[in-house]
Amino acid sequence: MDSDRIRQTIRDNAAEIVRLHTRIHETYALRRLSPEKWSEWEYACAEFHGRIDSLGFPGGFEGAFERILAGDPTAMEAAVCFLEVRPYFFRSGYMFKDILRKCKRAPLSREQSARREAVMAGLAEWRRRKNSKAEVRTDPGISRPQV
Repeated sequence: MDSDRIRQTIRDNAAEIVRLHTRIHETYALRRLSPEKWSEWEYACAEFHGRIDSLGFPGGFEGAFERILAGDPTAMEAAVCFLEVRPYFFRSGYMFKDILRKCKRAPLSREQSARREAVMAGLAEWRRRKNSKAEVRTDPGISRPQV
């Protein structure tokens, strides 16, 4: 599977996870109205929990770390693509952090290592900007612009 297709799969799967998670919240709000609404909510929960593993990471999230560390070429490429895409869905931030940590110890190719380093550089820049904005907001010596 090529990198572009893996990235698109990750994006599509993230959108599906968001849809399934949103459905839980929609049905949760109405679940006490009737037994049918309660069943809809239960079904939404079961569908979400039944699919999150396979949608969360190409090849399934369960066992992904072991596949990455073992040098499985598909899992390593999927991991680097996941880091590059940085999908946003329920628990994706935790997954990103864990995958990044595993990729530091995985037997990546030179090209994959360079891509991982680019992700890490982008992350460091984001943290630097985030921290500098926080300092500006909390510095009592900086006056707010007059409107």
